[in-house]
Amino acid sequence: MAAAANVETWLADTVDSLIGLGPSVRRDDADAVHKARTMTRRLRVILPLMRGKAAREAAVGLRRYGKVLGGARDLEVRAELAERLLVDIGDDDDADAAHERLVTAVRRERIAAHRAVVAYLDGPKYARLLDRLEAVRAAADELDALAVQHEARKHARAMRYLAEALGDERTAETGASLQDAFGEHRDYTLLARSLEGDDDASIAAVREAARRRGEASRG
Repeated sequence: MAAAANVETWLADTVDSLIGLGPSVRRDDADAVHKARTMTRRLRVILPLMRGKAAREAAVGLRRYGKVLGGARDLEVRAELAERLLVDIGDDDDADAAHERLVTAVRRERIAAHRAVVAYLDGPKYARLLDRLEAVRAAADELDALAVQHEARKHARAMRYLAEALGDERTAETGASLQDAFGEHRDYTLLARSLEGDDDASIAAVREAARRRGEASRG
């Protein structure tokens, strides 16, 4: 039950964090857009594991919000990287012209992109998203920790196979290790759950052993 409680808490805290970032995003506080975009991505990974209309509609709303935030964030990163590279290169020839084109002009675009973020925050789609997120938070106790484990296992497997395709053996090995760990925990936990309520001493012993093995596999 500890794992389930952790999942519930994580979901509720992530929803609260995203909602709480609204004023900071509107003011364009340092890193606020980046943090909010990260929160949308976290929630979009977990919401497909929840049932109901609110979760489905929240996922759609988060995709829209994330896209608007991404427009501003991508321009911000582009300007920062270009400015850093110009400093590293240290070439004074046409430096002002390059800075104007790669940094100053991009930051002007970024200001316009942030206006689009504020317009979204002022619009009905964001208000509807907040309503759906409140419903999702209220239903956090419905999220099954084992479903999250299974989803994590699938992502680890995907990471493994993609790394193998790229010839990245180290990352592939990491993905395989994560895949095995998530799978072992889930399998032992499912076995323990299937034996709940059985009073036979031997069965109870197997149940407890499976539960301990499952916890141990989490590292």
